Amino acid sequence: MTFKIDFAGASDVGKVRKNNEDSFLLDPGLELAIVADGMGGHNSGEVASQLAVKVTRDKYESMKLTGMKPTPFNDKFTLEANQLGFAVQLANSVIYEAGTAGPENKGMGTTLSAALLNKSKLSIAHIGDSRIYLLRQNVMQQLTEDHSLVMEHVKKGLLTREQADVSPLQNILTRALGTQKTPAVDLVETELEEGDRLLFCTDGLFKAVKEGSLQELLRIQPDNQKACAELLAAANANGGPDNITVILGTVKKKTLKENLKDMFKKSYA
Repeated sequence: MTFKIDFAGASDVGKVRKNNEDSFLLDPGLELAIVADGMGGHNSGEVASQLAVKVTRDKYESMKLTGMKPTPFNDKFTLEANQLGFAVQLANSVIYEAGTAGPENKGMGTTLSAALLNKSKLSIAHIGDSRIYLLRQNVMQQLTEDHSLVMEHVKKGLLTREQADVSPLQNILTRALGTQKTPAVDLVETELEEGDRLLFCTDGLFKAVKEGSLQELLRIQPDNQKACAELLAAANANGGPDNITVILGTVKKKTLKENLKDMFKKSYA
């Protein structure tokens, strides 16, 4: 089965922050989507998230074109997932160097959640507490793991998920791009089905709108562009305490014409 994903995305500064330090990317040619949530003083959070998105995209494209096999290589995942994860590591190096080059960028960093369509799979590279969800037959599943102090406490049984959602420690990250030389980047792969929907979001969405409400909104609004706008509005209606960025994608089966076009492109690549 060969799929395509129809994506839409939107971002908003929210009701409290002056600057939008979130960034996102939709690249139909690479079948790649990325969200990033920057942090740091002055404008460094904005710079970090923009760098993360751009460098990850460019480095992945370069490896895809050359067929480069990254080292080290994780045999549990496909070549494409390894390439995406390595691209994220290269983005980390750029941000880390920028953050240590001068006092104005000290402490800069960013989350990053990136995913690409890999035949019938979704291949994910992830670090931080932005999220990617899968909505299948009205059941919502978080595909990524939050790299946060409260999630560590949840895993150890020190907090429930409900307690973590209101904890004053919920903004403390245990992993992010730019904060150390070689952070661990999670790779995740999952098989897709026709009709699946994907939600990428920064914490400005899920900390303002409960998962049940997100799921219900997506259930009643099939149009991704309209749903993006409604998700932003819902977060802002609940105070909009942070920047909000969302990407929505719907998995569809490629037509015969689209498959033939892909075959033609590959034969002349």
